[in-house]
Amino acid sequence: MVEEKEKKGSDFSFIQETIKQKRFYQNKVVRRIAWTIGSGVLFALTALGVLAVFLPKLYEKPEPEVLPITIPKEEEVAEETDSEEDVPVYITETISMELEDYKKMYQQLMQIGNQVEKSLVNVSAVTVDTDWFDETYISQSSVCGVLIGDNGLELLILADYGKVEHGESLQVSFFDHTTASAVLKKYDKNTGYAVIGVNLSEVAESTRGVILYADLGSSKTLRSGEPVLALGSPAGSYNSLLFGNLTSVSQMAAIYDGSCSVLTTDMAKADAGSGVLVNWNGQIVGLLQDHYRVNGQNNTIQAYGISDMKSIIEHLSNNQDIVYMGIVGADVTTSISEAEQIPIGVYVSEVAMDSPAIEAGIQPGDIITSISGQPVTNLKDVSAILLKCSNGQNIQVICQRLDKTAYQELELSVELKILE
Repeated sequence: MVEEKEKKGSDFSFIQETIKQKRFYQNKVVRRIAWTIGSGVLFALTALGVLAVFLPKLYEKPEPEVLPITIPKEEEVAEETDSEEDVPVYITETISMELEDYKKMYQQLMQIGNQVEKSLVNVSAVTVDTDWFDETYISQSSVCGVLIGDNGLELLILADYGKVEHGESLQVSFFDHTTASAVLKKYDKNTGYAVIGVNLSEVAESTRGVILYADLGSSKTLRSGEPVLALGSPAGSYNSLLFGNLTSVSQMAAIYDGSCSVLTTDMAKADAGSGVLVNWNGQIVGLLQDHYRVNGQNNTIQAYGISDMKSIIEHLSNNQDIVYMGIVGADVTTSISEAEQIPIGVYVSEVAMDSPAIEAGIQPGDIITSISGQPVTNLKDVSAILLKCSNGQNIQVICQRLDKTAYQELELSVELKILE
């Protein structure tokens, strides 16, 4: 019986298996939960990636557009001729003025000055240097600046280049005594003026509501004897104001590749004077300068006529270079040409050393008649052509050079550069 039982047990040994439980991750419910969680995580990561790429662009502010500075052109003033209608009228009636009348007149003039001062700033230039003993010292100079306008990014100010060129830092003080830092933009060493910029974000809204941009008048219609105001730092300190008269409006300063009118006054000059000349309408008609002095008037205030400076101011304000050839010349008019039997154009009286002109072979005595295919009859033509050129550009200059008894035409290539 025992043997029979053992035999019977061995016959069913194949069904003696151990039943194991499924692992948890093999459960359908667990798998569904894991798939759901994984899908959610993947979706979240994808969403975060999209947000990381596109969200900054949605909130990114567009770059402000740089707006061009435009100064209105002046109409050419026709030369005046005497006629019966222009006979001067002389007033012989005596008009007496009391002290109160003088007081009222000066109060009105001061009101004009106060209004113009809103378009002026004080620019301080800080310079760090070392002395003979290798000790560091800080020096500071200041100059009056003129608010020209803004280009949407910066407030643009015209100032004397010689006073700001070496400044380690520039600080501008506005009419309401608030201050802001500035940087040197473009300059013209030929006239001695530069444009500096102040980031608009550094100018408070309250200050913007107070300041004014300069009202540039015309110096072409001025006459000797006209009353003017000198504002800025004409007496050497900022916020000074002088009253005076123009003594001459016909003087010209010979600058490289052009000329500029110089207004002379009867007001005493200060060594560190800077600022503007203003007419009684509150318009700026001159920029005080100390680079070109009229003989016999070294101790009086002199200024560039604003009409001859407008194109230069516009170029500097639009961050454009002012290039030069380096010639000093005079106009050969039709009457001079006929009398002297020489070509019409610009007579070269001097060529600056190390200038593009001397490197190209232009010599004193040459007469320039054409530049890059454009006819040249006077220095204004030369200046206008060069203002359209850029640093490093090559121009073709046609000169007439006297050879024994006749003028010979020469074509010279001039590579323009900035006057350093």
